[in-house]
Amino acid sequence: MLRFEKKHVGEQVLMFLRKQILLGELKEGDHLKELELSKSLNVSRGPIREAISQLEKEGLVTTRSNGRTLVNKFDKKDIENLYDTRILLEKHAVTQITPEKLAKNLPKLNALVEQLESEHKKGVKDVESDLEFHATIVKMTENKTLIQLWLSLYGLIQTLIEVTSSFEKLRQEKIISEHKSILDSLVEGDVERTQQFIEQHIRGVQLMVSKEL
Repeated sequence: MLRFEKKHVGEQVLMFLRKQILLGELKEGDHLKELELSKSLNVSRGPIREAISQLEKEGLVTTRSNGRTLVNKFDKKDIENLYDTRILLEKHAVTQITPEKLAKNLPKLNALVEQLESEHKKGVKDVESDLEFHATIVKMTENKTLIQLWLSLYGLIQTLIEVTSSFEKLRQEKIISEHKSILDSLVEGDVERTQQFIEQHIRGVQLMVSKEL
């Protein structure tokens, strides 16, 4: 029987169900039943409802007028659309970052790259620091709409990376190098070059994810 930490039950249930859908364990048309999920996961129905609500926002499930919640199809085209949207948002974010905002956040960005390197040496896939690097770039814009749109993609992107096993050593080294290139071009104030590095980096991750799912 699965056991979830009481402190973060809702988040863990959401992550579990999202992974089940992305890995095809829960297939298109499958009916998500609150009571059955509550019993099988050994949690109350509250976290189940919260998770289903978030999965609806992400387009992974649909609740019909009769109350039945069904799993939606998620395929390579959906992955492409997800990463296309992410690229558009991050490339636009770069155009709104002022030198003052960058100077204020530069220590954090450098620390995140160092954290990626440190965890890589330990053989750890640090998805959190990777995505926090990109989140910081977006948040520097102080554009609430842009930030909210990017954050709405976060859960799906995080889970896709976590369920992808091909973050092998060489790919991790390349990812760290790509983050350094993005940061260097930001510091140089070269918007176009930064956008190019961002797109190359995200396309590489998209290709890796698409190959496995």
